[in-house]
Amino acid sequence: MDDRFPNTQTAPDVDADAPKGIVSKVTAASALVRLRDGLDASHCGRIGTMVRIVSDAGQVYATIREISTTTDKIYFKVDFSGETLNGTSHIQRGVSTYPKPDDAVHTLEESEMAALFAPDHGLSLRVGRVYPTDVPALVHVDSLLSKHFAVLGSTGTGKSSALALLVHRLVEQLPEGHILILDPHNEYAFAFRDKGVHFDPTSLSLPYWLMNLEEHIAVFIGQPVGDRQVEVDILKRSLLVARKKSARTSSSRVTVDTPSPYKMTDLLLELDTQMGRLEKPETLLPYLRLKNKIDELRSDERYSFMFSGMLINDTFSEIVSRILRMPSDGKPVSTLDLSGVPTDIVDVVVSILCRMVFDFAIWSRKSDTARPLLLICEEAHRYVPRHYNPRFDAARRIIGRIAKEGRKYGVSLGLVSQRPSDISESVLSQCGTILSMRMNNEKDAAFVASAMPEGSESFLDSLSSLRNRECILSGEGVSVPVRVHLDYLDEELRPSSADPAFSQIWASGVNDPSFVRSVIDRWRSGRR
Repeated sequence: MDDRFPNTQTAPDVDADAPKGIVSKVTAASALVRLRDGLDASHCGRIGTMVRIVSDAGQVYATIREISTTTDKIYFKVDFSGETLNGTSHIQRGVSTYPKPDDAVHTLEESEMAALFAPDHGLSLRVGRVYPTDVPALVHVDSLLSKHFAVLGSTGTGKSSALALLVHRLVEQLPEGHILILDPHNEYAFAFRDKGVHFDPTSLSLPYWLMNLEEHIAVFIGQPVGDRQVEVDILKRSLLVARKKSARTSSSRVTVDTPSPYKMTDLLLELDTQMGRLEKPETLLPYLRLKNKIDELRSDERYSFMFSGMLINDTFSEIVSRILRMPSDGKPVSTLDLSGVPTDIVDVVVSILCRMVFDFAIWSRKSDTARPLLLICEEAHRYVPRHYNPRFDAARRIIGRIAKEGRKYGVSLGLVSQRPSDISESVLSQCGTILSMRMNNEKDAAFVASAMPEGSESFLDSLSSLRNRECILSGEGVSVPVRVHLDYLDEELRPSSADPAFSQIWASGVNDPSFVRSVIDRWRSGRR
């Protein structure tokens, strides 16, 4: 019988407060715990259970990562999560005073865990329960938003529902927020129909004059390679003249990037004026290419939300107010359907919207009524790819700037992706809180592990074995990394991203003979 545990052979369960084991070995990140004689593994818990180690300076908390046995002993390998120092009651990330061999190890009651993880300041949101208990999993709002966050996971693991849950919890507690969701698949309009306003190319007015020079180049010229650089210089000169002609303030303060209205006819007129000064036909080619591209965009119905002749009026205030929900009028969420935006300018549209959010925050920073903003990018790997993609360079640049500087101006960034290994590493590393769902791809799992603000091996190893609606929550928004079983979200609050029920639908035939015709009619008209 072990002298450090009196009466362990005869009455191992008499004293519920008695330690369940002792520390046998300590490393920088973990410890080996030997279970007390006379107990079986069920007395200490299972993989993912938290334990408390009594040290000289307070309590060290750890998570069971591995269970093993020898001939007559049971051992637990535990990874350190945090500590409470003597005189404090809330868990803190990291360990300042390590436990020693022979220190006592206790299991945690749920009531003790609930008090341990309860917020010690500010507003927190419940997103689920700490696995494998019923202890509420809470996220600290200010820490979550001020330092950005990411929701990552393989297809079908519930990323969209997790994001919807998080946003619903936010607007329930903060109904005067300002949340903008860039939605490439039109999933969130249904989920926030009562708490948000939906925009698509038929209802969104995004005038061409909102574009800066970089975005004008992307739309009118494309990549300035070879002789296309000449077109860049021509466009820059002509755009400045057109903006100054329509300027309502001193034209000396107008630049090519000033978001003020100008007439497209003034831009074309300036191109004609410059062409009239040339004598050689071969030098006219850059001007003709620019004019033809502008005429093409103006005549294409798909681009009417940007190039309609009705968009010359100065509606900048109305556009910002509607999209950023100022005032919110009880609907603090904006969902922008990008699925109907032509592929060749979707990058520019994303760039305009993100830049509008960031620039508005910069120019309102010193105002007494400045409002923090939350920008959420679904399918983030499309707009901030890890490797350079000329098509998405404008969006990548502004989102990267928001990731690095946004917190200074009150802009929070939320990234959602099924391919985290394809996201810019510098952008993802700026996310202070990461909600990681199941990762089926080893490359993605390894990338998430390297991007996590902190995380013990026990959590990282479990990424491939998480169930749907389960995640590893780590970073600034939580006290210590936890495995969370997310709360159930009612069907009417979930995004429309469910997989089709093949077995159910294919069991019956197509009963409506006009089905194909109606789809083709919508296809041709461009109206969904």
